Amino acid sequence: MRLATFNLLHGRSLTDGLVDPTRLAAAVAALDADVLALQEVDRDQSRSGNLDLTAVAAQALHATEHRFAAALVGTPGETFRPLTHDDDGHGEPCYGVGLISRHPVTAWRVTRLG
Repeated sequence: MRLATFNLLHGRSLTDGLVDPTRLAAAVAALDADVLALQEVDRDQSRSGNLDLTAVAAQALHATEHRFAAALVGTPGETFRPLTHDDDGHGEPCYGVGLISRHPVTAWRVTRLG
């Protein structure tokens, strides 16, 4: 089993600062991970093209199992609030972490740390 972690930097390239889902997918696919943990993940953020970056990464790995967990609802540096309950901020821009697995997942559990 190949495990990997990837800081997405909200999908932005270090070389030119652009968010390109095709380039992101290629970088994730090159990892060829069975389980991939993602940090600094955007979902529905305008700065990253309103993409679900966890879903983009899961598709690149041909993984059907993936989960995004928001830490902030809103856009960091603008208007945002910390997530303090089990809601994952659906319908609003979010920023957080993701987990992807090529193997079946029997249960997901999010533990919020203070």
